[in-house]
Amino acid sequence: MTWLPLYGLFYAAVTLYWARVAAAENRNVETYFSAGHSVAPWISALVIAGASLSGWALLDGAARIGSAGFGLPALLQAGIALALPGVFFFKRLWLIGQRLRLSSLNEVLRAYYGSEFLVVFATVVAVLFAVAFAGLQLAALARLVVLLTAGEVSMPVAAALLSLVLFGYVVIGGMRAVGYLGAVQAVLAATAIAGFAGFSLISLGGFGALNSGLAALAADPAKAGAFIVSGVVQFTAGAGREAAALHDGTAVASLSVAFALMGFQASPLAIKMVLSTRSPRGIAAGQTWVMAGAFGGLIALCIACIGAAALVNPGLGVSGLLASLSPWFGAWLFIGLLAGVQLMAGLALITAGEALVRNLYKPWFHGRLDRRDTVNLTRIVIGLLALVSVLLQVLTPVTLTVLASLALPLAFQLWTPLLGITWLRWITRPAAVTGVGFGIAGVLLTEPFGIAVLFFFGLDLPWGRAPWTIHSAAWGMAANLAVTLLVSAFTQRRGFGEQALEARRFLLETVRSRPRVMALRSTAWSIALAWFFLAVGPGLIFGNYAFLGPDGSWPLGMPSLWGWGLMFWVAGLGLVWFLSYKMEMASPLAGEVPAYEPPPRLRIDQHQREAERLRALVITAAVGFGLVVLTALAFGR
Repeated sequence: MTWLPLYGLFYAAVTLYWARVAAAENRNVETYFSAGHSVAPWISALVIAGASLSGWALLDGAARIGSAGFGLPALLQAGIALALPGVFFFKRLWLIGQRLRLSSLNEVLRAYYGSEFLVVFATVVAVLFAVAFAGLQLAALARLVVLLTAGEVSMPVAAALLSLVLFGYVVIGGMRAVGYLGAVQAVLAATAIAGFAGFSLISLGGFGALNSGLAALAADPAKAGAFIVSGVVQFTAGAGREAAALHDGTAVASLSVAFALMGFQASPLAIKMVLSTRSPRGIAAGQTWVMAGAFGGLIALCIACIGAAALVNPGLGVSGLLASLSPWFGAWLFIGLLAGVQLMAGLALITAGEALVRNLYKPWFHGRLDRRDTVNLTRIVIGLLALVSVLLQVLTPVTLTVLASLALPLAFQLWTPLLGITWLRWITRPAAVTGVGFGIAGVLLTEPFGIAVLFFFGLDLPWGRAPWTIHSAAWGMAANLAVTLLVSAFTQRRGFGEQALEARRFLLETVRSRPRVMALRSTAWSIALAWFFLAVGPGLIFGNYAFLGPDGSWPLGMPSLWGWGLMFWVAGLGLVWFLSYKMEMASPLAGEVPAYEPPPRLRIDQHQREAERLRALVITAAVGFGLVVLTALAFGR
């Protein structure tokens, strides 16, 4: 009760100081949402990498290895999987944002597709990250506070305090505060992960002792499954319905988990940070050396060490390490972990608040809202989102977990509209909208949330979560892609709007590939597909025995799958470098991007129509709530 409050107060003071600096530079409301599109590229690179990693790698990734072993090797490739979407999308989205003067993914989707459905869906994804995905991690930190204070601080009080600090700096400083603090928080999170890994090894007696303990576990037939992938696929009914043989860590499970991870940098959070950056010069370096290199190495080495130590000695998990360390050092590691979680949570809150107020409420219900009132209303909405998150953490943790599991797979469904905007010009508006709709259905029908909702209304599905050991992200994308391809084939004559045509023309002229790059396309496809096949796909079964001696020993001194994962992390880093620089997917561009000037149009007074929409929304919500209640009573649920 001495060191943790001291570090906590110091951390809170630092966050509020930088929030005040950011507010002064914002002139209170002028650049609240996007920091005037002036965030330095190196800050953006750190924030995106830190937010992508957040706290899930340490809180969930290490725990997964500690309980189930190395049977899901995609976790070791998380740094590469998280970097690849940025390589594909960030440069082109930044160019479109600068050309059309857009500041969020919602605005990009509205300008290009003219679809309010996609705008609402992107908003829902942002809210899920802000309330549930971040809330689940904050709840885990609140429980650690209870542990470190020996119960003197209760779970509700800890959750409220952690959210209060987060709410304070986001509300005061906006995106600029998220950027300034995010750079510091990313470094703190990285050093905390390295610190946890170091003390895990010290507690066991070094790296050799760790692998000796793992070898002893591998010799036990009951534990041997923790060191192998259990096949390419298992045709089971899914978790909750039918257990997989040995374990559910198949090769396709790893591939589909990698897909889910790839949803983060296609989410409104990461793209909000990209569009707030003043230059694309840091994209290639950020995705290659910061995300795939530094943070990818932390996952493949340090997170794996922490998880492996917990596999050997279950008392060496994150909570066990914090409880066994000296109080001052344990408190410092906790602050680093807190910084990583709050980095992602802060970015999620500002993105969700802007989406709800600036991208939904203002265009549809209150077009006359000025900038100051828009910022003030957004601050209120951010406070409400933080409050809802705390209430879910304290009152309904199961609901929080179920909602949090939707964030990444739903974000992955945004790949198809983003591909249509940046690369595949033949994806039409009806195809993108319909494909995302079917993708949402595919995710919900293979996640506990959708299964529980249908069961509530009396429909009992014959499968559980992740049938055939395939994550919901892949099920959703399979439906998404199939429908997108089919609808695109029949709607090629559907035209795009004026802004979409300008974005297409501008990209075609600006990022025209040079002959040398064109000649490397087949090589790039071959390398990328080979990496996916061997690192996170069916080729993982070779990793079971690639570094296994004839007598069952480990020539590398570590489990074969761990060595396989480290080898393909290095190969993945090379892949990201090759795509970013040699294929020029993320390489910097010189020169300014002039703003597009649309032809002047007569503005129509929408006041009456906005009032009618607001009334319709209230009536629809009331009727919908009544129907849900009546249906539940009718089915006896």
